[in-house]
Amino acid sequence: MMRFLRSQSQTVLIVVLAVIGFGFLFYGNAGTLLTSTPGRVHGDYGKIDGEDLTGAQLYDAIRNTRDAFIIQGRGADLNQPGANAEIAEEAWRQLLLLHEADRLHIQVSDKQLIDFIHGMSIFQKNGVYSPEEFQTQLTNIQNNLHISPDMFEAILRKNLLMEATRNALFSGARVSALDIPAQYERYSAPVQVSLVSFDLKSFANSAQITPDAIQAEYKAHPENPAYRTKEKRKVDYVLLELTPEQAKLPAKDKSAAKNALGEKALNFVVSLQPDPAAAPGNMPPADFIEGAKKLGLTPKTTDFFTVETPPAGLPPSTTFNNTAFSLTKDNPISKVAEMDNGVVVMNLKEIQPSDLRPLEEVKPEIVKALQQTQGAQAMEEAAKKAAQQLKAIVGKGTDFKNAAAALNLKVETRPSFVPTQVTEKDAGLRAIAYAVTTVPVGGVSDPVPGENDTILIVHLDSRGKADPAGLAKFETQYRGQEEQHLHIYAYIDWANWQSNRPGTRKPPNLNQYGSTD
Repeated sequence: MMRFLRSQSQTVLIVVLAVIGFGFLFYGNAGTLLTSTPGRVHGDYGKIDGEDLTGAQLYDAIRNTRDAFIIQGRGADLNQPGANAEIAEEAWRQLLLLHEADRLHIQVSDKQLIDFIHGMSIFQKNGVYSPEEFQTQLTNIQNNLHISPDMFEAILRKNLLMEATRNALFSGARVSALDIPAQYERYSAPVQVSLVSFDLKSFANSAQITPDAIQAEYKAHPENPAYRTKEKRKVDYVLLELTPEQAKLPAKDKSAAKNALGEKALNFVVSLQPDPAAAPGNMPPADFIEGAKKLGLTPKTTDFFTVETPPAGLPPSTTFNNTAFSLTKDNPISKVAEMDNGVVVMNLKEIQPSDLRPLEEVKPEIVKALQQTQGAQAMEEAAKKAAQQLKAIVGKGTDFKNAAAALNLKVETRPSFVPTQVTEKDAGLRAIAYAVTTVPVGGVSDPVPGENDTILIVHLDSRGKADPAGLAKFETQYRGQEEQHLHIYAYIDWANWQSNRPGTRKPPNLNQYGSTD
């Protein structure tokens, strides 16, 4: 249904998936997600409605769930503790949901999919769907995700299908009566606040790091990248570039020219493959340099370079470096990789492995890291203790400023603001806005993270009156948000109930499948 394009846009996909409610799938401690990769458990992949799941089905579901995080720009969350388990659990829930869609005969037609795409503002021009804008957006997408148009369509279709199924299952869930006017005042009235802050820098600077602690850290974490040299690689490569004239062509013609280069490069890759009729192990490895010359191509060899730095004589290219560092000794020849100015094929020539640096060389970095760690712990403990003390003193009727002074804490007073009017760009004020919605007038908040490595304790000095004109809009938004939360809880409860039905069994040790590595 969609035309073939070699590169796809991460930005576009983030917007697309945000629009269709991908965020619904990730909740709670989804921000505390993945470090370890335990061993697989083979043979039993669970069962749904009497049908055994295959390993391919489970792994595909997990891979899709992980890809969703990356597509949303949340790849960093996958490096947090607990990610493997959360990814695997959500993949299992999605398998249950898709099975239910099949049971209920819920489908997404081509027209529904097309209408959805046409309705997306990112593919519109002056409020109307524009094929040119659609083409432009897709051709500008970063190719590092390697998501084909077919896969792009499948992502949209699958998530529209899950959204339709969730609506069919949970649309009847409604929030109970809410005191909307009180909530409106809480979020939309102007507030005046005072606060005390704790700065990591001061705590880190006062941390005392002993030689024994430095030695212990060095010995305990020899694989810490900060304590090691960078791995370097040398590769042979063939770069097929667009001519200066082709580089200036319109997007459609430029894409066609690049596709022609891709076909030429693909023929080269195919020529390097072993003869399928030959006995395994009897064929010598392909000679990349000679193979290129036979086809009239110009092979070149880089100097040693790291994943973060370009080889000498080549412009910076994430695609080039990532492709080079994805190669292994068992699979030394790359697929055709698309560059901004053409396509490239490469062969792994040599690896200069990472090595542990001498202790004296990395000592300053170890000291700094330990200071940050110990400083953060000390700051958190100090903030927690101060919050408890301030709550107790203020609770007895003492003015917040006097209470803070008694604890040798400096008070800062901020200009009046409305919590719901704080923008995403003002991270520091957003933290304060969140805090003041959790306490009554005259109350002291728990410690909350501020910007620039700070922790804040906020006192709500006063709250004014909200503009009544905004109440109706707020009620619609607030009820929608509360219902979304309710639907999330209903979704989890439903999945737990489905998992315990006769004929359905969650895969044993499900959390061990959370990585697709």
